[in-house]
Amino acid sequence: MSRIASLGSDGLYVIAEIGINHNGSLDEAIYLMRQAAEAGADAVKFQKRALSEIYVQSLLDDPNSAEWSFQYLIPQLQVLELSEEDFAALREEARRLDVEFIVTPFDQVSADFVATLELDAVKFASADLTNWPLISHTLGKLHCPAIFSTGMWDDATIRKSADFIRENFNNRYAMLLCQSTYPAPPESLNLRYINSLSKMAPMVGYSGHELGVQASLLAHALGATIIEKHITRDIHQLGPDHKASLTPAQFSELVRQLHLTRTMLGNNQKVITQAEHLNREVFAKSLVAKRDLAVGETLKLEDLKFMSPGKGITPDRLSEYLGKTLTREKKASDYITEHDFRESIMVSDWPSFTFSKDWGVKCRFHDFEIYKQLKTPVIEFHCSDRDVIDEVKAHSEHSELIIHAPEIIGRDLFDLCSDNPDVIRKSVDILERTLVRTRELAPGFRQTAKPKVVLHVGGMSLLDGNYDCGALTAKSEKILRDLDLSGVELLPENLPPRPWYLGGQWHQYGYMRPEDMAAYCKSLSLGMTFDICHAQLYCKYAGISLVDYAKIVMPYIRHVHISDAHGIDGEGVQIGEGELDFDALFRHLEKLQFSWVPEIWSGHVNHGAGTHHALCCLEKYGHSHGL
Repeated sequence: MSRIASLGSDGLYVIAEIGINHNGSLDEAIYLMRQAAEAGADAVKFQKRALSEIYVQSLLDDPNSAEWSFQYLIPQLQVLELSEEDFAALREEARRLDVEFIVTPFDQVSADFVATLELDAVKFASADLTNWPLISHTLGKLHCPAIFSTGMWDDATIRKSADFIRENFNNRYAMLLCQSTYPAPPESLNLRYINSLSKMAPMVGYSGHELGVQASLLAHALGATIIEKHITRDIHQLGPDHKASLTPAQFSELVRQLHLTRTMLGNNQKVITQAEHLNREVFAKSLVAKRDLAVGETLKLEDLKFMSPGKGITPDRLSEYLGKTLTREKKASDYITEHDFRESIMVSDWPSFTFSKDWGVKCRFHDFEIYKQLKTPVIEFHCSDRDVIDEVKAHSEHSELIIHAPEIIGRDLFDLCSDNPDVIRKSVDILERTLVRTRELAPGFRQTAKPKVVLHVGGMSLLDGNYDCGALTAKSEKILRDLDLSGVELLPENLPPRPWYLGGQWHQYGYMRPEDMAAYCKSLSLGMTFDICHAQLYCKYAGISLVDYAKIVMPYIRHVHISDAHGIDGEGVQIGEGELDFDALFRHLEKLQFSWVPEIWSGHVNHGAGTHHALCCLEKYGHSHGL
């Protein structure tokens, strides 16, 4: 089934209208097809005419005998027609390029010919919307989707033709808003008419002849799932359509912006992003205890105030909890959550988990004493910049030490690839402090191996663009080669394509592709931290298999972060609630030796409820897959 035949109401189908912009040259037509395919077009469209079937002979013999527009256009059309052999070659090239092939026949003779080309769709020009004999003849021979442009005609005529099409043909069809002026002035576009067209046809679209790409983006936002624009090598060429066309670079930008627009449109749901969750915790208000509250006390309004952080029960739910009995004691200024009214498992009451590999939990220095009770084989401290500057104390004879280097320095992201020399300087300084802090703490922990330092190398940007990943990694490689890594095992971590930092979403460049991570670690003689969630997000983004990703980096895996994932930016999802195939992945990792920790989003809150649940879900893999 062709892509247009399966197009849904929330889809996108982009047609590169080559038309007669090939200037009568097969080579130019193929060039434009290749440019369109490279730009991301779903289809290319051409025009086929038998001029003797369209215009009276006297007009063809002497275009000057009619209005100026005939004198201008007909001589061009006479020299711009491709041969039937050319069209057969274009049909094969479309197959090779994996773009769909659409042709507009302007007469019945041309319709008979294009019926031999196995079209993915047939297009009728605006001028032929009322040419019911041509439509009937063509659709009697072709059984592919049909597209109708509606330029040149008023609402009543368009509705009349829509009724004719609907009543006489079962083909899947679309009607496209069009303004048949080259180029069309902005005030003539009437994009809201797309709403009217959507009531006349199962698919609607927009065929744009205006300058630029903005109207196409707005049309898509208004519901046009098919977007058609002309493509040309040079808008200054002679010919009727060049000046209303896009260059290959502009067409590529159109496709990129259309897909971005489609992403922005989303769906009818309001989904809270992970960054919004974090910002809500900082800025929103929740119920906070005015005084110390004991287990068994009932919640009273006079014992409460509404303050940040917004991690607890929001003020609008106050009535649901007034009069309920607390199952946990709360200190003055503690925020109150729904878990404070349920029976819950404290960290000290967690069961003894049985895993084959060295496992542990993530924590901060301020809550380490709570998690220390678990006596896990490893413990990973996720550090802020202050944690490696200010004095901290921590020790455990049961756990090996892992330090996750800071990701944020003040208001900047840690980034050894930055173009800002000040960011580089601060990043190097904080990394050196992290290494010193790791060596200081190491004697207080179980020392069966060097303490590990997990590192997000950098290479992120707020802006989408083309970055030289090789240049990024070369910059950070030079820095790491000059560092004193004695006494520690530095483990760069693979990163996701659209990470969340500082309350927003960023673009990641470098340290994502498995080939890049393997080459980076090999060059520096380092192992790596394999973040399963980050890898899955990249695999979803790149359209590759997570198992194939793992096969490439397996020789370098020394430590693993485990959580589920969703889409290309859903990080830290609870085990079993995302899209990750843990069975397939752990089968391939079974024989490797590595340490690991679960890394569930906000897994530490409510006495580690998320982390505890993750460990319970993962325990079966400890038995079946050697986790």
